[in-house]
Amino acid sequence: MIGFMGYAQTFARAIVIFLIFLLAWGSVSAQDQLQDLRKSYNNLPLGSKERFVLTGKYAQALYFNNEKVQANQVLNDNIQLAKSYPDKQYYAYLNCIAAMNSYNDRSFEKSRAYLEQAKSVLPIIADHSTKGYVYYCDGWIMTRQNKEEQAVSQFHNAISYLEKAPQNDVNTARKLAIYKELTAIYANQRNYEFQEKYTSLLLETAKKGKNINSLFDAYMQAGYLFEEEYRANTTDLALLRKSEEHYLAAYDLLKNNQAQLINPTDLAYVSVNLANLYHEFYPQNGSQKAISFAQQALEIAAETGQYAITIPAYGVLADESFKNGHREEGKKYLQQALSNFEREPHYDYQVGLSLYSRLAEVSVEEGKYEEAFRYQKSYIDVFEKAFNSDKLDKTKQLEIKFERELQNQKLLRLRLEGEKKEQQIKLMKALNDRQNQLVENLKLNELNRSQQLKVLQLERDKKEQDLQLSRLENEQRSQELDVSKKEIAFKSRMNTIYIWLFISCLIAVILLFYAYWQRSKTLKQKEHLYGLEIEKNNQQHAIKNLTAMLAGEEKERTRLARDLHDGLGGLLSSTKLGLSSIGEGTPEESAVKDGINRSIVLLDDAVDELRRLAHNLMPDLIVKYGLKEALRDYAARMSQAKCQVECEFLHFEAELSVEHEISLYRIIQELVNNALKHATATSIFIQLSAHNGRLHITVEDDGKGFDTENIDLQNSAGMHNVRSRLSFLNGDMKIMSEIGEGTTIEIEIPLS
Repeated sequence: MIGFMGYAQTFARAIVIFLIFLLAWGSVSAQDQLQDLRKSYNNLPLGSKERFVLTGKYAQALYFNNEKVQANQVLNDNIQLAKSYPDKQYYAYLNCIAAMNSYNDRSFEKSRAYLEQAKSVLPIIADHSTKGYVYYCDGWIMTRQNKEEQAVSQFHNAISYLEKAPQNDVNTARKLAIYKELTAIYANQRNYEFQEKYTSLLLETAKKGKNINSLFDAYMQAGYLFEEEYRANTTDLALLRKSEEHYLAAYDLLKNNQAQLINPTDLAYVSVNLANLYHEFYPQNGSQKAISFAQQALEIAAETGQYAITIPAYGVLADESFKNGHREEGKKYLQQALSNFEREPHYDYQVGLSLYSRLAEVSVEEGKYEEAFRYQKSYIDVFEKAFNSDKLDKTKQLEIKFERELQNQKLLRLRLEGEKKEQQIKLMKALNDRQNQLVENLKLNELNRSQQLKVLQLERDKKEQDLQLSRLENEQRSQELDVSKKEIAFKSRMNTIYIWLFISCLIAVILLFYAYWQRSKTLKQKEHLYGLEIEKNNQQHAIKNLTAMLAGEEKERTRLARDLHDGLGGLLSSTKLGLSSIGEGTPEESAVKDGINRSIVLLDDAVDELRRLAHNLMPDLIVKYGLKEALRDYAARMSQAKCQVECEFLHFEAELSVEHEISLYRIIQELVNNALKHATATSIFIQLSAHNGRLHITVEDDGKGFDTENIDLQNSAGMHNVRSRLSFLNGDMKIMSEIGEGTTIEIEIPLS
């Protein structure tokens, strides 16, 4: 498991580096966008500025849609037209795009030729943005030639020109591209100080712009930076938290702007990075998050057909399965990762080695040695390919080092020749200086004689000046004494004034503090009185609600006594009379059976009546099955031939306490009873729905209705009981009714 976890780390880093090297001008790979660009391009006049500007985007769209021949044709045609155009900025711009496209196609000679053509017109270009873009292109190619020091210099030149250019979307995108390149260079060098600097610039610039994809790349780069810094210093947990925060910011950005995404696989990339982060650095409490993000990455990869993304996701799921003891499931995930790995035309050999090695170990642990042998053989095959590839890479590196060594030797020869010429010049200069020195010595001798005479005269003048200076010093000292006396007197007066000012300010502060203290004391007393008044009102309101609840309960008891007396009592009395009539005289056997059957029917009715009363008192369906089943049972029981009661639930999955469900049941029961008694309705409709944390209840009938303005519902005991229960539940009720149009009652209650 440890080996494959390292593989997941490697792949997650590769994903981030891939995102870093995306070009700033944006991908237009979708076919519908390509068609729009083609239409706009064909509608523009041949050789116009607008067409030159659009040519770059159109050519890039063709290139990324694998129409490379047409992309090169479009670029070359417009480069020839732009060459004769007075303003050479479009000529340089199109040559840069052609240079980068050619380099991506490994046509290095063509790429160098295009770049030289772009650089040749730099002295006559006035547009700072285009100059910055040319330097960016040069640095972009140098980076891929492993000339990172020269690339950094060119990128800095590009930034200096782009800072002078107008700050529009195009120049912002170009600066973002440069910051990404610089961040990637310093990430490769593990120079965290400069990497953090350019990551901060990248994130700050992306936040100012409106490009979601650029901001996403910035968040991903920042998350990767802090993750790498934490790997270097695992004691600093703040770095790990920052990495998690930036990855989650990238994830939330894509989730909230899915309609504007150019590349839907970006969400899979950030999901893989988060899955690996939680899996590697949160082994105790991050397993569920790691599994969730890995599964989400698999779903997105399945939709887009990007099999490379699934490999690290399957790796995380496999490690988690092995950790939890699910060996079969873990092996299945490894095999799925291997299957998708083999489908990739350009794969990382290290990934394959990790997969084959881990599967071989699992097969050995299971005792399946033939299967382990097959995996080990595949491991050896991949290792040979990796070894051959490394030899090619080393050969290329040696060629690059050889070319650099030749350049260094040429530079050394030039330096030696320059030093030799410099020594010859110094020797000639020394001879000339010697001749000049002899002439100067003769002149100095003559001057020395004349200077001696002047020195004697100066000594006399100096003595006279010393006498004058001593007099002036005495006068100055006397003046300084007078000035110091005046200053002492002035400072004494000012100190006295300062003392009185301080005392006055202190008294004013004390008075202000005393006034503030008195005012605060008065305000506290008013607040206390106001609180007592509010508490008194709350107590009165609670007493009123309690009185209404007691009145409702008393009404319920009265109705229960009436139902017991009229319903159950009557049925039991009839049963008694029937049984008594059987005992009188000597009735026939058939009469006895009829009497007993009638008594049994009456007893069944009595039991049904008793069950109905029990349901009304405390519906046990609420306790056993919840409010939905209780209301469905109540609607079925209350339905009659003349009036049908229906109950409907929409998105109602709320979990309420038993007390709240009983209160809601009583409210609906009271409203339905009122409709049955007073509305003369043929149908009653009950609907419950939950939305945005609130429960909506609607009780609607098609009865005769009433005028809400002429009927006082406040004095109705039943409605007062309903309002009291709603007050307990913090709910609101709205009654809508018209004569002849039926009645609709809407209730809204918070769920939490």
